Amino acid sequence: MKIMAVAGLASIATPRAALACATCISSPFGDQSYNWPYLGLILLPFGLIVAIAGILGYRAYFGARKDIQIIKETT
Repeated sequence: MKIMAVAGLASIATPRAALACATCISSPFGDQSYNWPYLGLILLPFGLIVAIAGILGYRAYFGARKDIQIIKETT
């Protein structure tokens, strides 16, 4: 009985091989498509900063021109 318990504990405690995902198993470093999500996550903040700066710059430039025209018309 003691031998069965030790054998059972040993079989539970021994490490097993880790299984990889289907993409990693099927094409090890042959398919580089797993880089696109990381590239998107890295570039997304820069894209948002450029979009916000563009909108603010557009509003500042064309908003200032409209304000000047309104002031000239009312004075």
